Amino acid sequence: MQMSRTIQATPVAPGIAIGRVMLLHSSSTGNVPVTRITAAQTGKEVKRFHDALQVTKEQIHNIREQLKLRLKAEEAEIFDAHLLLVDDRTMISEVEKNITVSLFGAEYAVHLAVEKFSAAFAAVQDEYLQERALDVRDVGARIIGNISENAAQLPEYDEPRIIAASTLTPSETVGLERERVLGFAVETGSTTSHTAILARSLQIPAVVGVPKELLDSLTIADQLIVDGFSGKVIVNPDSATLEAYHLKSREAQRIYNQLSADKNLLPVTRDGFIVELAANVDADDDYSAVRQAGAYGVGLFRTEFIFMDQTHLPGEDEQFEIYKKLLVSAGNDPVTIRTLDIGGDKLNRGIIRTEEQNPFLGLRGIRLCLRERQDIFRTQLRALMRAGVHGHLQIMIPMVSCYDEVLETKAIIEEIKSELAGADVPFADAIPLGVMIETPAAALIADVLAREADFFSIGTNDLIQYTIAADRSNERVNHLYRPGHPAVLRSIRETVNAAKHHNIPVTVCGQTAEDIVMTPLLVGLGVNELSMPSGAIPIVRRTLRQLYMNECVELVEQALQCCSSADVLELSRRMIRRCVPELADM
Repeated sequence: MQMSRTIQATPVAPGIAIGRVMLLHSSSTGNVPVTRITAAQTGKEVKRFHDALQVTKEQIHNIREQLKLRLKAEEAEIFDAHLLLVDDRTMISEVEKNITVSLFGAEYAVHLAVEKFSAAFAAVQDEYLQERALDVRDVGARIIGNISENAAQLPEYDEPRIIAASTLTPSETVGLERERVLGFAVETGSTTSHTAILARSLQIPAVVGVPKELLDSLTIADQLIVDGFSGKVIVNPDSATLEAYHLKSREAQRIYNQLSADKNLLPVTRDGFIVELAANVDADDDYSAVRQAGAYGVGLFRTEFIFMDQTHLPGEDEQFEIYKKLLVSAGNDPVTIRTLDIGGDKLNRGIIRTEEQNPFLGLRGIRLCLRERQDIFRTQLRALMRAGVHGHLQIMIPMVSCYDEVLETKAIIEEIKSELAGADVPFADAIPLGVMIETPAAALIADVLAREADFFSIGTNDLIQYTIAADRSNERVNHLYRPGHPAVLRSIRETVNAAKHHNIPVTVCGQTAEDIVMTPLLVGLGVNELSMPSGAIPIVRRTLRQLYMNECVELVEQALQCCSSADVLELSRRMIRRCVPELADM
């Protein structure tokens, strides 16, 4: 048993877990032996592969149906993405080529394809899409297990334990017996991973970013505390720490019961300033979680996942049905849909025509849509404008860096209006058009952009990394990625001031929106709306309702005089500790 120590990880599912360790060696495609075959054996190996695909499809379908009984439908729909992967023609063709051309056995042929496609997902800049690499590996491991008829078995253990693992796939997460799992301590993953989403839905406290050296040193004799609020992991705590965390666990449960009951309360400061709380939604989500959280519509609907099939670009009618479904389910609530935000760092070769040495500074977002794939952009805009008659739609364009991009987009929209009217196709004639402020250039010319925009949406994830010139996915420089950086605050201030001058609202839709330490700063800066995952809304609502707008404005004035992000965040933490002490450690 190790000496007592504490490490800092990243919290992804709230709650306190206290118990002994269960080490889980995740199923992986990494240990598949190389097997060679002859040309005469290719037919047999292709059949083994396709038989395994069918079994895999049935297994995933069964998991999805079982989850619908245990959880909300949207959590079960996580496995819809797995079904799409099983049916992906590009993936299937890659495996068949590895068998028939390269003459590898079926297991190793799948392994090679999985490694190729998961690496492509892992290389993209968008954190949500990076997390899909684990889904690819999850499906791949299941297929390989079915080919060899040697599927991985989850561990059996004698008492409820905290699962410690390098990775934890969605299949492994739902395959564990809930009553025997106290919490998760995982090396890889993020708040957007499907495993994190499932952990939150199953109400299992979880953290990611646990150092590998800690995992390697743990044994089943070690006891852990996993703090899903702060991200702390305490190894072999002393008796005083144990007692303190048992108290914290009981208090946290009491607070969360209260938060759930607050969903119908207005997100308003104590002196009457309303900050609307909206939800971030992905293509495989539905609106029920948004409604359950008491959110004010959808502040960000990402459309990239619709375009991930490399062999098929979604047509106008297919997109129309997706957008219409969301708008109808949202009723009168606003739904903000971001146009295609994809670039040279993404993996869809059906969209990207050329490789780029530095794709993060290349044809991304609106640049790609206007310069190289206007055909895709026009199709998406037509579908959106047609769907707009079914609800309260807003369109926003990503990665804007100059005034001309907004003018060109508006000109295309006017052309599409004429086309639809000429064809007697119903469409929404006055859809608000928003500009995403994600580049320093956009923030610096926000006063100019505001002349043509109906609203601003600040994408803080990109704005922070472009302002500080630090890739948040690069572990060597991600210590520089700080939302409280004075330069970031000044960019947000200038954006909000420009919006106020032109009487348009401002939303923040990056991860900063769900961080309650940043809430007083965003309120004081004058942001009108925060958009975040549905699960984060209750705690942000409670925070907002305990703040005073005038104090938040004073806080911002002090923060703008600070020299470092650490000083800024400490100022804000003091306000959180004073105004919402019950949430200060959550």
